[in-house]
Amino acid sequence: MIRQTIQAERIKSALTNTEFTTSGGRATFMLIVSGRGVFTSDEVERDVAGPCLIWAPTGWASQISVAAGTRGFLIRMPVPALGRALPTDVISAHVREVVSRRIFLSELSDRAIQSLVALFNKIETELHELEPGSETVVDYCVSLLMIEIWRAAAPPLQATQPQPHRISDSFLNLVELHLQNHWTVGEYARRIGVSRDRLNEAVRCAIGIPPHQHIQKRLMEEAKALLVTTNLQVAEIGYKLGFGDAAYFTRFFRRHEKLAPSKFRRTFAPLWRSRSEEISFADWP
Repeated sequence: MIRQTIQAERIKSALTNTEFTTSGGRATFMLIVSGRGVFTSDEVERDVAGPCLIWAPTGWASQISVAAGTRGFLIRMPVPALGRALPTDVISAHVREVVSRRIFLSELSDRAIQSLVALFNKIETELHELEPGSETVVDYCVSLLMIEIWRAAAPPLQATQPQPHRISDSFLNLVELHLQNHWTVGEYARRIGVSRDRLNEAVRCAIGIPPHQHIQKRLMEEAKALLVTTNLQVAEIGYKLGFGDAAYFTRFFRRHEKLAPSKFRRTFAPLWRSRSEEISFADWP
């Protein structure tokens, strides 16, 4: 349930100082609309006063003590929720870069504050009411929240094509998010905002193989892992990986591995069970 993944909390410190803490396993977004406090994360301690935006990415345990009368809100987000919500188009790499670091912003426009407050209100409502489709609505709201943070914290984008390393990074991230969707290389290029030829060149330069080969390689790695580590039927594994037809999945697997999925399982599942160390399926035959 989304209630167990994303947490939204209002800051309403009335008569006494109040402390909020977060573990490093969740990213933390905080907007202090009015009032003041002290933000502490690892060795960083900083006085903050509203209006102020604070962002602490995953991996940074943090604590904030707010003074009596402070108003604002706090959103805690685990890694899977961020992965679902981060934009997947041309601005993806830029947003990821910004939200990978700690952010303190004290100069916020009225428009930005209004947008952030509206997004928090919508997230809070969806988490509380749990209507059909609430998880999807929350993901979209968090995606918009990431964009608002990026807009507030990042310099304006230049009207130039992304650098090759940004193109390849965006492609690799999108593949992990949408592997089961079986996007074409052209679709990945469109989402990143470059031509298919430019994507092909950037990915070849970064990882040594073209985009379509990397996509097929990742599908095979996931298929092998599921075959030897789960009891799912071959057809179920195919459906889980986005193949609409079990026979097509079998043909795809046999074309790349020269073995049927069932024979691969009989051959390698015992090997996996007999080994105590972690196996990298990328290195398997």
